[in-house]
Amino acid sequence: MPSVQIRSSPPPVATVTDLKQRVIACLNRLSDRDTLALAAAELDSIALNLSPETFPLFINCLQSTDSSAKSPVRKHCVSLLSVLSRSHGDSLAPHLSKMVSTVLRRLRDPDTSVRAACAAASVDMTTSITGTPFSILLGPMIETLIHDCDPNAQIGAAVCVAAAIDAADELDVEQLQKALPKIGKLLKSEGFKAKPELLGAIGSVIGAVDGRNSEKAVLDWLLPNVSEFLSSSDWRARKAAAEAMGRIAMAEEELAPLYKKACVGILESRRFDKVKLVRETMNHTLRLWKQLEGDSTGVSESSSSSKSASYGMSATSGKRSNGLKGKDRNSNTLLSSKLNGVEPLDRSNTPKDVEQNAVESKDKRNHSTLGAKRNLFPAKVSKVNENGLNKSQVVQSSDEESPKTDSGSSSSSSQAMNNAEELSLIRNQITQIEKQQSSLLDLFQKFMESSQNGMQSLERRVRGLETSFSVISTDLLVSRTITRNGNHKRNACLQN
Repeated sequence: MPSVQIRSSPPPVATVTDLKQRVIACLNRLSDRDTLALAAAELDSIALNLSPETFPLFINCLQSTDSSAKSPVRKHCVSLLSVLSRSHGDSLAPHLSKMVSTVLRRLRDPDTSVRAACAAASVDMTTSITGTPFSILLGPMIETLIHDCDPNAQIGAAVCVAAAIDAADELDVEQLQKALPKIGKLLKSEGFKAKPELLGAIGSVIGAVDGRNSEKAVLDWLLPNVSEFLSSSDWRARKAAAEAMGRIAMAEEELAPLYKKACVGILESRRFDKVKLVRETMNHTLRLWKQLEGDSTGVSESSSSSKSASYGMSATSGKRSNGLKGKDRNSNTLLSSKLNGVEPLDRSNTPKDVEQNAVESKDKRNHSTLGAKRNLFPAKVSKVNENGLNKSQVVQSSDEESPKTDSGSSSSSSQAMNNAEELSLIRNQITQIEKQQSSLLDLFQKFMESSQNGMQSLERRVRGLETSFSVISTDLLVSRTITRNGNHKRNACLQN
């Protein structure tokens, strides 16, 4: 006997047409504020109870929604993709590309809530539909991010890429490594407007790669481009750049210490941001870079100069970073010993040499203090010269014995002390300014809240006055009509 193949029977035509009409009717009812909640609940129940044969019909209905529809309709059409992904999972794998194209059509939407729904749908599709390669979802979004010139589409694509990468469990590292240079070039493009969202996507890509097969050449051009946005006029770009640099510090454990000196210097100069949220992000990123293994002060001058040239740093920022990093105890001891004219002790010296160096340093300090006292109290020295020749000769001989280098060392030490005092004063002033700015922001927020409350109370009073005025006007109209009717009746009676 011939084998009989049993095929799954397609759904009846009447059922398909009824389902289509029902979905379209619910989508139309989303436009009305009174029927919005009921229509949304009915669409969610339809999406939960769909069979695999009706998936294409339902997705086509969602995709055919015009952009001229109202915002609740556009938003809920994207939210239904999240409901489908969470409820049906891998059974939607054959239809994933169509669902992604539905999301991509909504990225140009001017409403931010619709673009947020697109990002949520991307996360749900990534976490629920795992039977297909991640490139089916991520590839079209990256292409849209690179090639689309619409600002809203750029924002939506960058947010969706970052959300999908952060939510994915298994990623294609090679795909992300190939896409990173293309995405990074958009930082220099004047046609790309969504720079804060792009920096967030770059940070997500770096965190996903996690230092696997990383190349130094990538960080050589990526870090300077990202660090430029630390001084951007847009506070969102500054915050996103700081977060991206924090991702680099956590992910690139092998290569990041090579850039520690330059990055710490840049972050030190930008950690007193006027926006509190940005300031906290800067300080957190600075702590991450300082915790990296490897001493940034031990880098040779040639390597530091090449890094500063590659980063495009100015000489002033380099001096500032060197001054800030000179707070270490070892550098302080070396600096103080050089300023006092004492050479640093070598461990290979014998105890006798150590004692001899200590005695010589003590003599030099005594001579320098004598010279300083003579400069500070010239009147006493003149009295000594007047009273006796012996004392003046002693003073002159002691002055002649003190070398010229002692005066230079004392002046340099005093200059160093003055510089340290000035730095401490500047830091105190900066902290005071920061506290004043935070207090001013708090006062401004309180003022805005009080003004909003005042405006609301004023609106309520105006509405009350309007209602009372309308009541009074209606009462006046009624009284006028009553008086007119009474006068007409009286005139008629008098005529009769």
